[in-house]
Amino acid sequence: MKTVYRYVLSEMMPSFLLCLFLLSFLFMTNKVMLLLDLVLNKKVPFLETLVLYFSLFPFILSMTIPMSMMVGTLLAFGRLSSDMEVTAFKSSGVHLFHLIAPVLALGLVLTGCMVFFNDKVLPAANFAFKQAEFKILQKQANLAIREKIWIDKFENYRFYIDHQESDGSFTNIKAFNRWSPNQPLLTTVARTGTLDTNPESHQISFHLSNGIMSWDNTTYNTFNQLYFQTETIPLKLEGQLTHLSDIKKDYEEMDLGEIARAIPLEKDGGRYNYLRTEYQKRLSLPFACLVLAWFSASLGLWTRSKGFMGFILGLVLIFVYYLMFIFGQTLSNQGTVSPVVGLWGADFVLGLAGFLVYYLVVAEQSAFRALPRAGSRGKTS
Repeated sequence: MKTVYRYVLSEMMPSFLLCLFLLSFLFMTNKVMLLLDLVLNKKVPFLETLVLYFSLFPFILSMTIPMSMMVGTLLAFGRLSSDMEVTAFKSSGVHLFHLIAPVLALGLVLTGCMVFFNDKVLPAANFAFKQAEFKILQKQANLAIREKIWIDKFENYRFYIDHQESDGSFTNIKAFNRWSPNQPLLTTVARTGTLDTNPESHQISFHLSNGIMSWDNTTYNTFNQLYFQTETIPLKLEGQLTHLSDIKKDYEEMDLGEIARAIPLEKDGGRYNYLRTEYQKRLSLPFACLVLAWFSASLGLWTRSKGFMGFILGLVLIFVYYLMFIFGQTLSNQGTVSPVVGLWGADFVLGLAGFLVYYLVVAEQSAFRALPRAGSRGKTS
């Protein structure tokens, strides 16, 4: 039986590793434009950009490993079934479940590894991402703000600074922005200002002092002015970095123990739902390695799909699984359903579907064995 196990795994592992490489490469290639934009347009040092780029890799692995388990298993069992090797195994007295058992064992091992990965490695990578991003934003903000030029590197704002002092502060500052595209232009004039970078909140802000805000009110045909002693403007760089700053949230940088301790202390309802959802997500995605292996093995035996058609079928199933998963995650974040239902629903549905397909495969086997016996009895009579 060990020989059978080794043979099945030798059939499955190349497909699994190839799918893992291709899917990970596809996801990482999608971020290449980010790399080029940072290096060529924003003059970010290449090494810092690589740190930011590869810190996304653990997040991608957390998604592509379950995907690859599904496609690799489906291709392997589809080929075994279509080439009549499954029939040969059954003729030799090998039970159908013994063909699936080594893949389930591999799925169980990967599940354990991914639970540790999602608990420790993934949040550490997310934190490294935020640190690298903050260093880039800090340097870019310092480079973008200069005296006696129009500064338009920040989202929704244009600045003009008359003078920069030796201590880094600014004097005679003008800022222009709109609250929304259809709103009148808001003009802010301040006597002094400073740039502040907060490493804890990872926020870059422009602090203005002794100034006045002016804007038109088109509804009442009036001109409004507001005097202030201090005013803080949060800065966001335009382009790729603006979008990157929204990718990672602080709860995604916690391990499972930290999330579990933060849940009962959270008072905000929305954040409470996000924390509970994140906790279940870290556990349900690893178990997809086991569930999808079970479902794909049974489906591969049933459909006998191999090669290109098997790969296409695998991609369709990936889309269906993650569509269910994201739908459940959205409902869980909204508080519509329990996080257990929302995040484990896709695993439960496909796991149950795996039992159904496995039953159909076994039933078909029993039916084919019964036909010759019925025919032989008819001839005898």
